[in-house]
Amino acid sequence: MKSFWRFCQVALALICTVPAWAQGDYPNRPVRVIIPYPPGAGTDLIARPVAEQLSRALGQQYVVEHRSGAGGALGAEALAKSPPDGYTLMITPQAPIVVLPYLRKVGYDPVKDIIPIARMSEVVTGIVVHPSLGVRTLQEYVALARQKPGYITYVSGGAGTITHLRAELFKLMAGIDVLHIPYRGNGEAIPDLLAGNVHTMIEAVVFPHVKAGKLVLLAILDNERHPDFPDTPTMKEAGFPEYDLPIWFGTYAPAGTPRPIIERLHNEIARIQEDDALRAKLAVAGMRLYRKAEPLNALNAYVVQQTKVLTELIEKANIKVD
Repeated sequence: MKSFWRFCQVALALICTVPAWAQGDYPNRPVRVIIPYPPGAGTDLIARPVAEQLSRALGQQYVVEHRSGAGGALGAEALAKSPPDGYTLMITPQAPIVVLPYLRKVGYDPVKDIIPIARMSEVVTGIVVHPSLGVRTLQEYVALARQKPGYITYVSGGAGTITHLRAELFKLMAGIDVLHIPYRGNGEAIPDLLAGNVHTMIEAVVFPHVKAGKLVLLAILDNERHPDFPDTPTMKEAGFPEYDLPIWFGTYAPAGTPRPIIERLHNEIARIQEDDALRAKLAVAGMRLYRKAEPLNALNAYVVQQTKVLTELIEKANIKVD
C-alpha cells in the first residue's frame, strides 16, 4: 500500500511539473499564426514582420497561415478551437473580436474563447469627398448634409465592416443623414468615388488620390495630423473630440493559454514595437505602429470598452448583415 501511495505522489508531481517545464521551454516547435483574411490584405503588413521577428527572437518558426472566410470569423473560430498551448496565434484587425460576433452567428465566443496578447498598430485614415460635392472642410460637409438630408452618399467595403461602422458613428455624432452604399471591398468602391458617382469614403487607400488632386481630404482619423497633409485637421480638431474608433491590429491566443506564455509573447511584441525600421516601413503603407505596449490588463479593458462602444452603435444605427 505504501508503495502504491508513493507511486501516486510521484505521478502527481510529474503531472504538476510538466506544464511548468513546457512553458519554460516555449517554444520548442513551430508556431502557427492565423491571418483570418486572404493574402495581400492589410493584415499582412503587420503580421508577417511580427512573425519574422518572433521567429528570430524565440528560435522557432512562426508560420503565417491564411484562414479567410465569413469576414474573418472562420479564422477566429479556428483559433478558438485550437489547443491553448501557445502554438496557435492570430493577428487580425478588431472586427472578428468586437464586431462580427454581434452582427451574425459565429462559431466562437470572443470573450470566453479568445484572449488578447498585444495591440500593435492602427491604420491612419481620412474622410474624403469627391470635388464635385463642393465642400472643403468637415464643417461645410456637415452643413450640407443637414441642408440636404439623404443627398450625400458614402461608400464602404461592405455592410458591418469597420469602415461602415465608423461612418455611422460620425453620422450619429454629427446628427446628419447620409446614405450608405456598400460595396464588396474597397477595390470596387474607389472607381465610383473617383468618377463622382458617390461622394464620401473613410479609408487609407484614398491618400494617393488626394495627392493627385482627385479627392478632397476633410479630416484625419488619428490623434495627430498626417505628415503628408499637415494643413488637414484631425477629427478632434475639426469639432468631434469624442470621435474615437480606430482600425487597430492585435495578436490573440486561445483562452486558457498559460499566463507565462502570454506574458513572454506580449513582452517580445513590445520589443518589436520599438523597431524604428519597421515603424518607417509601416508608415509608408499608412499604418502607425504603437510606440509603447499596453499592460495586459489595460488591453483586456480596452477590448471590453471597444466591444461596448460598437455593440451600442450597432443597436443605435440598426446595423444588420445578411
